[in-house]
Amino acid sequence: MPTRYRLVPEGHNFDVDLALFRCTLPSSILIEEENGDVYATVDSTGPEDSSTQLMIDRELDRLFFLTCVRLRAEMCRSTVMATLKIRYRVHGYLPFEVRPQTWSDQLTLQLRLWAIAVDAGDIYLRALLFYQIIELSYPDTSDATAYPPYKDLLLEPHPRTESKLIRHLVVHAGGAKKQTSKYLQFLGLPPVLSNLVHPEWTGKIAERVEIIERQAREVIESSI
Repeated sequence: MPTRYRLVPEGHNFDVDLALFRCTLPSSILIEEENGDVYATVDSTGPEDSSTQLMIDRELDRLFFLTCVRLRAEMCRSTVMATLKIRYRVHGYLPFEVRPQTWSDQLTLQLRLWAIAVDAGDIYLRALLFYQIIELSYPDTSDATAYPPYKDLLLEPHPRTESKLIRHLVVHAGGAKKQTSKYLQFLGLPPVLSNLVHPEWTGKIAERVEIIERQAREVIESSI
């Protein structure tokens, strides 16, 4: 028997083109409207198969990345208790050419990290989560092709290299190694790591986190 989910929007409106949304889904997931609500029915071995939660959640993570529309899948049980938090976003639209995703464990994790990162209020947490997305696609951080060495203080580092260096600043302590020290000099900061309590340090990092976010987005966009 199939497992059924009610799709609950983050705000008041279900701001998704259902016809296009259906085009993004595999044949094992059916979208239906009923009495003003939207439901997803997933092929499963029983009516409340919890293993189907991952299948629907990863599709909703992909939808969120493409459109900024956040939906939550609530399994239809005899009794459901949930708290709805309301936020507002600038929503986008699904591209007409979008089709069902060829899923990998890597992409599933990357989209989950993205969904967590964009809601994180702490800039250091955002930096770590966005960089983890990059590192999943470029795991060899010593690869000079993926992460070109930073040598010229007069130029900005390659975006992936800068993402790696920002991550170093956030997670390491003590004296900085050669490339990281040069990057700190480029930012106008002393060559010492983990100065997280100092406003100047925090401000400089906050200005550069957008670079990691853009790289993380590009990595995911290349796979969906």
